[in-house]
Amino acid sequence: MGWYTFGQLLHVIELGQTAEAADGERRMQLLSEGLVWLNGPYAGQIVRVQNYLLSDLWTIAENERSAAPSEERVRWQRRRLEMLENQWFEQRGRRFDRPDAEGEIEGSGGHVGAEDKTI
Repeated sequence: MGWYTFGQLLHVIELGQTAEAADGERRMQLLSEGLVWLNGPYAGQIVRVQNYLLSDLWTIAENERSAAPSEERVRWQRRRLEMLENQWFEQRGRRFDRPDAEGEIEGSGGHVGAEDKTI
């Protein structure tokens, strides 16, 4: 069983899986509508990212009762990957479409020539 911070959880959880906090009292599940609380005062509501979630550790498990059918999960994974690829290509396009981007060293943040200066 792996433990994840909330940020890591958002990266690795898959459609139909359930996440449980280390205290065992809070559970959420990733549905096609989003990440939904399974218990507590917010049961059935979409999870709102708030400070208290960021310091918790979570485990992930398959939920046998409502696990996503494999076909639905595959479609969801494909859509998620396409969104990430599109964001990457858009960002890359913006970087190279800028008029001042010529000669920019990748990863330099636009600070070209700083390595040539003497102090």
